[in-house]
Amino acid sequence: MQTMLAKEILAKLTSARQVLLVCHRRPDPDSLGSAAAIGAFLEHHKIPHKYYCPTPFPQEQLFFGIDAGKIFGAQEMHASGFIGFDLICAFDASDLKHVGLDMLNHNPPQPSLTLREGADTNTPLRVRGDRGVTPFLINFDHHVTNTQFGNLNVIDIACASTTELIYHFFEALRFPISPRVATYLLAGLLVDTDHFMNPATTASSLTTAAHLISRGVSLSSLRQFLFERRGIGTLQLIGEVLSRLRKHEAYGTAVSYITDEDLIRYNVGQDDLDGIANILNSVGDAKVMILLHSFNGVVKGSFRTTRQDIDVGRLAELFGGGGHRKAAGFRIQAGLRIEGKNVRIV
Repeated sequence: MQTMLAKEILAKLTSARQVLLVCHRRPDPDSLGSAAAIGAFLEHHKIPHKYYCPTPFPQEQLFFGIDAGKIFGAQEMHASGFIGFDLICAFDASDLKHVGLDMLNHNPPQPSLTLREGADTNTPLRVRGDRGVTPFLINFDHHVTNTQFGNLNVIDIACASTTELIYHFFEALRFPISPRVATYLLAGLLVDTDHFMNPATTASSLTTAAHLISRGVSLSSLRQFLFERRGIGTLQLIGEVLSRLRKHEAYGTAVSYITDEDLIRYNVGQDDLDGIANILNSVGDAKVMILLHSFNGVVKGSFRTTRQDIDVGRLAELFGGGGHRKAAGFRIQAGLRIEGKNVRIV
């Protein structure tokens, strides 16, 4: 089954005239690394492709080999839609809106499929879609809350990252993983497991990491790129966020917050906030850590837990979001009201 599915995906990729590789909003290294790895795969097969993101690509795009000439911009998207693309691959997103593809015709969900051992070999491989109307959409993800929005959904919630899923795809095809591609894949795995310190870490993810390192990845250089680039302003903001941390004894939750004013005061950008929720989750004795971030009339909430009996992914769904059992989030049109030591979403 694993090889069959990989070959079906390969057939879709190699028969495409041009492929659009789509990262989710404010892409993290898991989304970027997955897209970049498939991009390298397409380069190997000489298949034209471009990258798209509904928000501007971060500076890290260059690390992942995504140069400006390969980016399909938002203005081009609005002007021409998907003309010229007959296949779209979305990476690490639970729904169409998160990858800015909600304008697509939404076909009924298809069964999610896996590349790993232990898959249901009786699940038929079904693909749908009319290329004359919209491009065929392959959905690569590992979130339990994925809405299965693709024509073909390749989802494995046992994977610690989407890059781990892409690794299994390459292994099923015996595709030679170069040091460059191994670096892309390991970057996503390191970030989504918080450098193997959060509950998403599994024996499989550690084995995958070992195989990727054996391909020639410099783990020390990669770790420095991903985890040791925080400036003084970001560290000062982390201290501020920690000082605001308040525990709700009745529910066992702890909450802190960040505002737009904080970003100005400490001269940090949106991308500098990545990982702060994970830092909070490593301190204190709360059952669930909640970090709220207010910006431009939107509140983004991040949930983290280390408890085995709590599923914050389901909690995030109550707010229209989603994610994993141990790490999830939501985004709503609202603001924050600060009342002394307390904070409210209004």
